[in-house]
Parts: sequence; structure tokens; C-alpha cells
Amino acid sequence: MTEERRIVTASPENSETPLGDAQSWVTPNRLFFVRNHFDVPEINEQDWQLQIAGGVHREIELDWAQLNALPQRSVFATMECAGNGRSFLQPQVEGVQWGAGAVGHAEWTGVPLQLVLQRAGLRDDVVEIVFTGADCGAEAGHEEPMPFSRSLPLEKALDENTLLVLRMNGERLAPSHGFPVRLLVPGWYGVASLKWLQRIEAVNQPYQGYYQTAKYTISRRTGRGETIEVVGAMPVKSEILQPGDHAELGIGTTRIFGLAWAGEDAVEAVELSTDAGQSWHRAELIGPQASYSWNLWEYLWEVADGGDHVLMSRAISESGRVQPQRHDDLRGGYLINFSRPTRVRVNPAVRSEQMIGDAASLMREMSVAVEERSRLPLDVELELTYGAGI
Repeated sequence: MTEERRIVTASPENSETPLGDAQSWVTPNRLFFVRNHFDVPEINEQDWQLQIAGGVHREIELDWAQLNALPQRSVFATMECAGNGRSFLQPQVEGVQWGAGAVGHAEWTGVPLQLVLQRAGLRDDVVEIVFTGADCGAEAGHEEPMPFSRSLPLEKALDENTLLVLRMNGERLAPSHGFPVRLLVPGWYGVASLKWLQRIEAVNQPYQGYYQTAKYTISRRTGRGETIEVVGAMPVKSEILQPGDHAELGIGTTRIFGLAWAGEDAVEAVELSTDAGQSWHRAELIGPQASYSWNLWEYLWEVADGGDHVLMSRAISESGRVQPQRHDDLRGGYLINFSRPTRVRVNPAVRSEQMIGDAASLMREMSVAVEERSRLPLDVELELTYGAGI
């Protein structure tokens, strides 16, 4: 049976990556989660142009061919929706009720934004860069149609890894992923990586757009009280993929498997608890440890006694940030990175027949699976009809 994204809302589409079927470091395009605020805009590549305006010395307009002709680079990066995991919050919080799958990892290829901004020539008083997409619609409490727009601080906009993306995993973008061009802000939540990009504007004061004032903000406690912050960089986080919640296991060796990521950092370590967080044990990281990118990990659990157990994982970033055990209510429905419990029951009458895994064999298994999937006719068909993407 072919895996598919799990539909959370149909119109506009919001759908999840099937994380339980993860078979590789990179998420196939057709399985990569989709986050849309409005319907996917219809864009004719021949008519599309990207405008760079505002506080620049030379306003520029680029079509797709002109942009594609500029120097490019590729960045591997994990992308996650800022509301990923919202359905696990109690009491329920308003917004799309994501499970755990609004996240994926891909190779993004495009033109460094700094190159285009340098060609336009930024004025000395520029503090932020504003991005506007072709998608447009109304929000509750804001009935006038508006385009989706967000800004970046100048320093992040000029980072060499902030890209105007043309390709994902070597394939041209699909409409649901932002065709023909999207922004990539690696290490930041996906809301910053605006899709269907059509205008870039340099401004000399902080942007007060709807999607970083009315939405996509959190509160944070400081020495002077609470302050409002715009959702930006992703925190450190991990997920247990196998076994699933309420799984029945046997006596013997069980391989616990999952993912971890840390925003702009690399993942330094993952720890696993089999007793609801009372004690922790170091898991083994699998694959590259790189900034912006998730890690696969595994832990071999030797189970001697039957009964109920609560599994929890926590990731630690390269800079020393530790995944928390509880959600901070000041974050509302965003930045949901607490260690979520996985409850399992060990049946003493059953003997576990799982093979003891190791990093090398697991990566070989994944590589074989990815190669086999790349040959599926369905993938080619989807690419030609632009039927997959974010």
C-alpha cells in the first residue's frame, strides 16, 4: 500500500507527513507535509515575476529563467509548522489540529537571497525585509482579503543559507509547495519560508503585518514581565516513532526509534526514558549531525518484566538547549516541543523477536527503501502533474 499524507483539513489543504513510515533522512516530496492558509494560487510561469523594491537603490524584476540563471546553493533543512502537535494540548487551543506530522526534511536548492538584495543595493536605514506571496484570502476578524506576508530581520535575510528556492530534493517545486519560487529560512518555523513568492520589499522599520502581530506570536516571561515575540527559530524537539502509543510489546529486546531536530543547531544527543521521565538513557544518533537538520535515533531496550511503561524522549541541542517535559502555556498553540509520553504494555507471555539494530544496518535498510521508492511510476506521474509537495 502506498503511503499518503494524512489530511487534517481538505480546503485549504493541510496534511501531515506519515512519520511512522519514515525510511530515510530525506522526506520524499510526495509525502512532505502541506500547510496552506488559503487556496493554492494558479500561477503561469511565463507571466510570473519577482519584484525587489522598497529601500533599495535599484528596483529589480526577475522572471523564473533569470532567477534560475543566477548562482545557486543547496541546503538540507528540517521544516516544521509552528503549530505542529497542537492537537495534543489540553485544553484544546484554536487553530489547525495537527498531530505530530507537520514536519519534514529535504534538500532545498535555490539562489541565496543576499545575492539578489546585493544586486538591488540596500539603503543604509533598512532593518527588515518583507516578503509577499501570491496566496490571498480572509481571516476571522479580518474579513478584507489580504495576501500572506511576513518579514525577516536583515541579519537573517542576509544569511548565506536563506534561499529563494527553485527545487526541492532535485525536483522543481510543486504548486502546493510554492511553485514557482518560495523562500527558505533554515532553522525557523515554516511560516517564515513563504510560498508563491512575488514581492520582496526592504523597509526601514519593523513590519507590523497580520501574520506576525495578530497571529504567529507568543508571550515570554522576562525580568520586566511578559513580552510579545514573533515566532521565529525552532526549539529543540524529538519524537518517538516506534513503538506507537498503546503498543503491546514482548519480553526481550525492543528497538525504540525516532527523530530529533534543533532548529538552527545540530542535535547533540537524544535521551530515552522508560519510566515516565524518572531516569534517562543515551540513545544512538544515526546519520549526519548537521545544523538545520533532523537526526534519526534508536535505543535498544532490554525488557525483562511485563507491565505498563511510559516512554519519553528528549533531545539536546549543540548549544545545550534541552527539550522540556511540559508545554509553556505562554506559547499558546505554537512552539509545541514538550516530551510527549508513549504508553506501552509489555506482555510477559510474548517473546520479542525484533532483531537487534545498529546504525549501519538501519541506514542500509533506509537507503534501499529510498532507492526502490524513487523508481515507482507514481513518483514520476506526480512530478509531471505537480501533484505533490508541501
